[in-house]
Amino acid sequence: MTGARVRVDDLHWRPYGRTRPVLDRLSLTIEPGERMLLAGPSGSGKSTLLRGIAGLLLTADSGELSGEVTVDGVPPQSSPGAVGLVLQDPGAGVVASTIGRDVAFGLENTSVPRADMGLAVRAALDEVGLTMTTDSSPQTLSGGESQRLALAGALVMQPRVLLLDEPTAMLDAVNARIVREVVADVCDRRGLTLVVVEHRLTGWVDHVDRLVVLDGTGAVIADGPPATILAEHGDDLAAQGIWVPGLPEPEPLPVELTPVLGAASGVVDPGEVVVRARTVTVEHSGSRLGAKVRATVAVRDADLDVHAGEVVALVGPSGAGKSSFMAAVGGLVAPTSGSVEFAGRLTPSEHSDPTATRASAERATHREIENVAGMHHARLSIARCVERLGVGRGDGRRTPADESDTPPPADWRSHEIARVVAWVPQRAATSLVGHTVRDDILLTPRALGQDEAASGQRADELLDALGLAHLAGVDPRQLSGGEQRRLALASAVVHSPALLLADEPTVGQDRLTWSAVSGLIDAARREGAGVVVTTHDEGVVGAADRTIALERPERSERPPEPERRPLVARAEPLALLAAALCVLPLPALLETWRQGLFVLMVEVLLGAVGLISVGAGRRPRGRLGDLGRRLAPAGLAVVGVAWSSWLLGGRDLEIASGAALRVLCLVVPSAFVVGFIDPEPLGDHLAQRLRMPARPVVAATAALQRVQSFGTLWTELMTTRRVRGVRADRGLLARGREAVVVTGGLLVGALGQAAVLSLAMDARGFAEAHRRSWAGPAPWRVPDTLVLLGGLLIVVAGIVARLLIG
Repeated sequence: MTGARVRVDDLHWRPYGRTRPVLDRLSLTIEPGERMLLAGPSGSGKSTLLRGIAGLLLTADSGELSGEVTVDGVPPQSSPGAVGLVLQDPGAGVVASTIGRDVAFGLENTSVPRADMGLAVRAALDEVGLTMTTDSSPQTLSGGESQRLALAGALVMQPRVLLLDEPTAMLDAVNARIVREVVADVCDRRGLTLVVVEHRLTGWVDHVDRLVVLDGTGAVIADGPPATILAEHGDDLAAQGIWVPGLPEPEPLPVELTPVLGAASGVVDPGEVVVRARTVTVEHSGSRLGAKVRATVAVRDADLDVHAGEVVALVGPSGAGKSSFMAAVGGLVAPTSGSVEFAGRLTPSEHSDPTATRASAERATHREIENVAGMHHARLSIARCVERLGVGRGDGRRTPADESDTPPPADWRSHEIARVVAWVPQRAATSLVGHTVRDDILLTPRALGQDEAASGQRADELLDALGLAHLAGVDPRQLSGGEQRRLALASAVVHSPALLLADEPTVGQDRLTWSAVSGLIDAARREGAGVVVTTHDEGVVGAADRTIALERPERSERPPEPERRPLVARAEPLALLAAALCVLPLPALLETWRQGLFVLMVEVLLGAVGLISVGAGRRPRGRLGDLGRRLAPAGLAVVGVAWSSWLLGGRDLEIASGAALRVLCLVVPSAFVVGFIDPEPLGDHLAQRLRMPARPVVAATAALQRVQSFGTLWTELMTTRRVRGVRADRGLLARGREAVVVTGGLLVGALGQAAVLSLAMDARGFAEAHRRSWAGPAPWRVPDTLVLLGGLLIVVAGIVARLLIG
């Protein structure tokens, strides 16, 4: 296999909603086997150019597109697998529930026989250093591991052109070097054409033979051999924000911010402990529907003291649990074991006013529904102000008796955690809540009741310092990845918290924006905050006061809990789906409530038999609880049908109960089986057993996978709201309003995920996959026949009830 020739002629791209194009009549030719490094400041269009070369600009976006891109003289998507693309946020493009099936997705699109997939998938995973089993869940991977998984998914397709969008940005130095060497080795052996986008050129310049630099408008300002370009234009490129090898790290930008009255930072004296973590262990669990649960230890028995006015850098290899440990230290998640304690003067006061807090949460959520981004929560009570000033408490510290009654940080209410802790997540897009950039920054100060004028001035200072002032009125979801990360940092420090948690804050930043981010972290430290950063950035590590190295726990990956599988879980999803659909004729068969009750009893009996578990192992837990949760929405529908039937039927209880039982008979079988329908095997069966078209089957399967991940997305959104101070902790009405708001955010997030997912799928040949193979089999066994007969038996029961029961 050899590389392909890439030609870009007058490429113009302006997304709708933007006043100027990202790329304006750009022309470029890349020869077969050439290795090109693409550099430029943040927002210069590097990622956009990669999508253009892959032929994917219109996949997940709309806008004005003109010009031509060809790969060996033909459009890039005309040959599935010819162009491999690794996205900037690879974790958002995972298309399967296991890492093996995710890597195999491209092979399926290129019609590779199933028998040949196993070895190819394992080889690709080994190439990028992922040694876990192929049935491991992608949800348990760290950010760096997710990037390597995406790289494996691209390499397994044997592309002729390989496009990498910041492939080592989230990796530690060792793993980054390994990935670079893997890429170089693959390109050597296969003669691939390579285009790599990176902010930091060090490491890559030795593996490429061409350097192309874009300016802030997306125009090419330098093109040639890396050594020549850097020697002739190194200083000019550095002045534009390019990370030129050999130059020292830029100095942090001096940032002076308006002080915040009543802020949590500065409450703890400089040098004193803000938060103390002892023997913290965090575990993650991944599961698939109808499959066993696998628990993975992210961090084990870790200790940390964070002092006021210092920066602590958490370092370690990818997968060492840095993000998980940080979340536990900040009270964002409860540790599996161990303890986390904040300084007494930062813990919630027993005198805080829950009534005012509840009313504030209700007002904030109500205003959010009205599309007003500013939200007001309760101001600090007089008792808390007195406590923080130390009146009546000597030096203001809480006594040990007080601390013993204080709940752990993971149980603090939203306004309590938001006052003390701020968080910049690794995926900054999950922290965006406001309707505009400026509103997003002001969200937490408004929720905490801080002075509006002072907060507004501080927000404007942050926008200026981070180069976001011209975007103040823009929807934050339209920003680039680097811009979103800077916005997340501004939103985190605007209210001057006592503890700032920043997860890889400098990823995706050029030299100029890196300087601004570093200056803002330093400003938070000077205000008295304790700062914890996770990073692979040597410049950030060098500027930190202390460095804590975490080691990756041994991946024993505890064996799945030895639970017996219910009988229904042993059937394939197609049989379960068919059994659930068998009951569709029941509403037409059943006339009276007695008939409905008889059929319902048959359904419950069959369902109970299906939940029986036999064989070796421990009895499964939570079966009835899961069933109840699945039936809860149906219960609301039943009540609504019964009520409307009662009103319209002359207030006849028999008519109302008959209508309600008909609905129950329709939904109860689905409640018993839906929890065991895995979308991937279902897609395998629909395509291979029923011969349904591959495209809609795969698209529906991917969509169902995202529906399954709604729980995770919901948790992320609620964590964001909690740490931003706008989560409704109490009050049925406030929580109901919040559910409406978060559901809207869930849908917006789902649409965003769908756009990225479609891009990831088309990048691996899905758009042009006219013929397709399948990595999973589609067997039909005895349990499948028994389940289908059970569904038919329910219909028979309905016929019998119609004939024999009045």
